[in-house]
Amino acid sequence: MRTTIGLVLLMVSGPAFAADRVIGLLSLPEVFGDFPCDEFAPEEITLYRAPDSNETVGWIRVETYWTFHAIGGCEGLRVSVYRPGAGRVSGLPTKEYDYEAPAAIVVQNRGGWFQILVDDGAAWMRASERDEFFPLERLLEDRLTYLTSGWDGRLAKSPGAETREAEREPRADESNRAEPNVRVLGFRRVGEELWVDVEVMSHSFCESAEEPKVTASGWIPAHAASGELTIWFFSRGC
Repeated sequence: MRTTIGLVLLMVSGPAFAADRVIGLLSLPEVFGDFPCDEFAPEEITLYRAPDSNETVGWIRVETYWTFHAIGGCEGLRVSVYRPGAGRVSGLPTKEYDYEAPAAIVVQNRGGWFQILVDDGAAWMRASERDEFFPLERLLEDRLTYLTSGWDGRLAKSPGAETREAEREPRADESNRAEPNVRVLGFRRVGEELWVDVEVMSHSFCESAEEPKVTASGWIPAHAASGELTIWFFSRGC
């Protein structure tokens, strides 16, 4: 039987915080535990204005701990960001790196320092030995990946090359298909830009037992000009 949990967070998707280019996710077992419904001792995480800075701009804290049920499962974990002097508490923006496994959203990293998204921008934190960083390449490899609304519908013959229209075989329900499924073949960096080699698939194997067909292929930048991600994955599978 699958464990049911209730976790109150701010799940970021779409164009939110598009100006900050997401480069990966950072697990924070200090506030989320090592796995769903983990009975852990919460620890406070300090946020700073800059790497190697002593200027504190806030803290990440467990506001409400799990409520465990006698019949199994749990609910109610609340993770918040406290800002000194601001007089407010907000949820921590997160994305999942695995099934029911939330993590902080990273936009920069320098050594053991990571700049993560908070409700009104970004702040820096120093990762502990327990925290694990998942760069985009690792997150997108061998996953159920799809193209987001940030993708402009164009593919390139090579990384960094001028893009062209994707020549795809349309499906009957193509007009309602906002997130085309893709297979990731590889990655390449051109300067600071990460490019992803993809095959656009006719459908996901989650939708039908019929073998998916490749309808188009080429390279896409991992980020749109706005900074929004063009490709992501289904963390909970089918």
